[in-house]
Amino acid sequence: MAQPRHKLRYLDAVMIVFLLAALLFASPVIYLWTTANSPWYVPYLLWLAVIICAALALRLRARHEL
Repeated sequence: MAQPRHKLRYLDAVMIVFLLAALLFASPVIYLWTTANSPWYVPYLLWLAVIICAALALRLRARHEL
């Protein structure tokens, strides 16, 4: 049985958020924002971006479940 199209869009959004977080926090990209001259709040801004993306993905799911 095929899944509804909106459910697949939700899963795509969740996977994008997960891959974004993995890219930012568990790859060599981490060296770009952990240099000695970067501001102290950069990791917090990156986590905030991940949280906002996850909230948008949840909103996408909630909108299609009505």
